[in-house]
Amino acid sequence: MRAQKTITVSLFFLTLLSFGCLATEPTPTLISTSTPQATQTLIDNKPITIDADNQQIDIEKNTITFSGNVVIVQDGLTIKADKVVITDMQDNAKQKITAYGNPLNFNQVMKEKHKNISGRSDQLVYNVKQNLVILSGHAEIIQQDNHISSQTITYNVDKQQILADPGKSGRVKTTIVPSQVKRDK
Repeated sequence: MRAQKTITVSLFFLTLLSFGCLATEPTPTLISTSTPQATQTLIDNKPITIDADNQQIDIEKNTITFSGNVVIVQDGLTIKADKVVITDMQDNAKQKITAYGNPLNFNQVMKEKHKNISGRSDQLVYNVKQNLVILSGHAEIIQQDNHISSQTITYNVDKQQILADPGKSGRVKTTIVPSQVKRDK
């Protein structure tokens, strides 16, 4: 039987919600030639800095691709990946942000609770309309001593639910420290 667990964990809400801030329409300052210098724009009135070795814009396909040591920083959130592709930039109904890494890493510092949440996976997909984050390939989410690892972790931002799917031959591994969960609520 294929083991699947749905875990509602409010501790991870703020981290993965932060990916949604990348999903709003970018300003024209993102449209430039490839440059090793950082690109900066304002989304939701919070500056996002994207630093990469290369940037490619395909106006006809409506995509932006950042590649080579990509670092995205916004308000306490840092994502490090090998490649990030933003598709359908002008259409929130279709917009998708995909990050690739070997592995990609993210770290979120929640200022109001002074907590650190981190994670990694081989791929991260954020579907804007569905408000869904999918971490796949050796996916892990860690906060203090709380830890979830699985082949795929899907986070529904609206419902604040995590579905950990180990794949055909794997298992889900979760460590929860009740005193930390209770204290952080």
